[in-house]
Amino acid sequence: MNSLAETIDRLRRGEHGARTAWFVLGPAIVVAAALILYYGRHSWFSIDEATWISDSPGLGLSGALEPHVGHLVLIPRLVYKVLLSTVGTDYLAFRLLTVAAIALCTALFFTWARRRVPDFVASAFSLPILLFAYDPLHLIAGNGFTVLFALSCGIAALIAWDRRDRAGDVAALVFLLLGCATYTVALPFAAGLLFAAVLERPRSRVWVGLVPIVLYLAWRALGNVSGSDPAAGGSDWTNLLLLPAWSFQGIAGVLASWSGLNIDFATGDTLQPGTGVGPALAVIALGGLGWRIATRGGSNWLWLTIVIALALFAAQTIAWGGIERYPEMPRYLYPGLIVVLLIAVEAARGFDWSRAAFIGLWIMTAISLMTAFYLLREKSDQLALKGEQTRAEITAVTLLGQTPGAPAASGQPRLRLTDGFDPTRGAAYGYLGYAPSSLSSRPAWVGEAVDRFLFQSLHPQLSSSVPFQKDLCQPLERANGRFELPLPRDGAVITSQTDAEIRLGRFGSGSKLKLGTVSPGSPRLLDIPIDPNRKSWFVTSEVPGVSICPTEATGQ
Repeated sequence: MNSLAETIDRLRRGEHGARTAWFVLGPAIVVAAALILYYGRHSWFSIDEATWISDSPGLGLSGALEPHVGHLVLIPRLVYKVLLSTVGTDYLAFRLLTVAAIALCTALFFTWARRRVPDFVASAFSLPILLFAYDPLHLIAGNGFTVLFALSCGIAALIAWDRRDRAGDVAALVFLLLGCATYTVALPFAAGLLFAAVLERPRSRVWVGLVPIVLYLAWRALGNVSGSDPAAGGSDWTNLLLLPAWSFQGIAGVLASWSGLNIDFATGDTLQPGTGVGPALAVIALGGLGWRIATRGGSNWLWLTIVIALALFAAQTIAWGGIERYPEMPRYLYPGLIVVLLIAVEAARGFDWSRAAFIGLWIMTAISLMTAFYLLREKSDQLALKGEQTRAEITAVTLLGQTPGAPAASGQPRLRLTDGFDPTRGAAYGYLGYAPSSLSSRPAWVGEAVDRFLFQSLHPQLSSSVPFQKDLCQPLERANGRFELPLPRDGAVITSQTDAEIRLGRFGSGSKLKLGTVSPGSPRLLDIPIDPNRKSWFVTSEVPGVSICPTEATGQ
């Protein structure tokens, strides 16, 4: 027991060398990478990635500089272009990018933190970054690279800034430029370094943080993303009045996730925003930070990390509105975790870690990792389902692209694809959707999803009848517990001997899409534009007596 206590004391005081801490962190990185790759093996391209694939075939520098939902994603667009041109749409290659970015971010954070706190304290703060499944999109999917690499560049800039020489300042500028060209979450680091330079005397280093900010603002102006509509990527600056509320809720969401205690056992998912332990932890953390500043003062580095956090929350706040955004949104949690950890480490600098505090920190880290492992499995299944939904939507969009008179993208019910996605361009690297002939062998909901998308896009209706050939009417045949019959590709008139509710199907069951009612003596015309695929729509009814009749124009 004494030996264990002595070991803990040496670890909390930092008396073990850095190599020992790396012996812990290194294998942890390998294990986390293996878990992420294994549990996310069924994931698929996200909404953002599908758009980049669609844009990639003819992508040049000007196209790479185009805003994506208000963000500059120059490096991700170029990286995806290279990967698509070499490995095609093998998603493993893209997911390896994310895993590498997570490992890099963790290693850089540990390198930064160990200069401020003992190595095994720095390890405890660093390990949750490896397996932060509360933000599954950026942990499991390929486009997690955008956020994690940008954050890595920001942390690398802090490390370079800490050198306090010209080479370090140049390196910090390069890292900030790389980060800002990757994703907006690197920009708060530039704001933090600009603030730190202003605090210094003389202010000879302000260019390090100022140059990336000026270039980014120039890009926004030239890219016409400086409007006030957040839904179009603009900014509503009046939202800054809500920054205190947004920051508190964002911190609460991060702390609830970091603690590993925000599980809703009624649903098996994370607790709803604003509930659970998060708000209480935020009050305690903010109170502790205030006490730290009041009793020991705030160093330039502490204020720098606070400014980084406020700049991040401010960027999120001014983008609120138009589309769904809220402080505890899962995709905001990874960046939030990093900035909160930066403040926590800097605030803990010089803290005399007691045995109880050290053990408590590691218990919290262990709980966080255990919960994250559970969520990794659950969230992986959810992302895999979303991937299938994306592929089903691509299938439907592709069919619509071959359908005469089909609505443009803005008239389609796209949920997993942006209006800018074009499946014909993306197919240059390999078709991302499902072959229509394969839908019958997939889960039933996939065919239903394709049918529903086509139905909601084409808006088929039962309309006034036209002359039809009564002697060629064909009654619906019993099948699957109801009556059904394929619809002629050029339309037909539907008659019924009783009031019959008519439903429509193509790749699905034909039980979900309601067309309307056909009554005796009131035949109705059904004419649906259709693509060249051989699979026709079919009509179903729960009652007998419904017939499909060719129009006179069909027989001519």
